[in-house]
Amino acid sequence: MPNNNTSRRHFLILSVIASLLGFIPQPNYANTIREIQGKVWVNNVSATLDTPIQPSDIIKTGANSRIIFVIGDDVYQLGSHTTLRLRYNPGNSFVNAMRLITGTLLGAFGKGRKTIQSPTATLGIRGTGLFIKIEPNKTYFCTCYGETEIITSSTTRHLQPVTATHHKAYSISHDAENPIIYSDIMKSHTDEELHHLESLVGQQPPANFK
Repeated sequence: MPNNNTSRRHFLILSVIASLLGFIPQPNYANTIREIQGKVWVNNVSATLDTPIQPSDIIKTGANSRIIFVIGDDVYQLGSHTTLRLRYNPGNSFVNAMRLITGTLLGAFGKGRKTIQSPTATLGIRGTGLFIKIEPNKTYFCTCYGETEIITSSTTRHLQPVTATHHKAYSISHDAENPIIYSDIMKSHTDEELHHLESLVGQQPPANFK
């Protein structure tokens, strides 16, 4: 029977081999609902904390409701009366695009590039903290930290990226022919919420987020 020293040597050897082969296990945060408040549906079925979230799902919330869920390194918080459709690249199982149809989304997103569609614009993000709210006549969004690229639906042209260390907000009018983009103020979300979301995947906002 091997002694403790032998067992420890075997463990260290296996750890080195795993490291060299890139097999170091990482925390698995994928596809988990972390918090539910009120009424939430996934693909029109009532959701519980045990409901898996898949990259092609449609998530809806009711009045006075909220859901926080994790997919990979991305954390999503949906507010009341929200409908979010997730999309993915058929070549993998990761979300690379989404459409916010109604309501609000506060997200802390990892390094992979993703796009978020709104009524008159698409936002390109990568390693970004972002808040979006669909209002009757405009889409409000705040780049909390990181970089957001605005692509208007009418022209499909890439506009100058919005880079922020601590909240830079804009609104885009819902005019399909000539959407107007203008500066706005930070509202409807907090620093504390972003810190909480990042903590759910063992991260925190950038050091200059203050």
